[in-house]
Amino acid sequence: MLRICQRYTNSLQKQRIADEGNAVYRDVVQAIAKGAASPEAQARVERWRRHIEYFWKPNDAQLMGLANGYNDDPCFKANLDKIHPELAPFIREAVRVYVNRRMK
Repeated sequence: MLRICQRYTNSLQKQRIADEGNAVYRDVVQAIAKGAASPEAQARVERWRRHIEYFWKPNDAQLMGLANGYNDDPCFKANLDKIHPELAPFIREAVRVYVNRRMK
């Protein structure tokens, strides 16, 4: 019985994390018009970083590497382009601003 409960919980948790990830990217799209350095964009980058921490805890260089990968890897780029054609480059720029501000 415990195993069944754990599998069910894990399945629900995976779905919740996936749904949250989709919401994070939709929220980032809403900040595109404001610009990568805007408070709105930076708050969304912080939320994106927190969401990624479900999977691993990247340092700033790794976070920037992931944002670059969203643009450089055709599969990542294609998936983000389905959400919004400017999403991948916007995330890269917004993360660059985020990381630079954290270094100060």
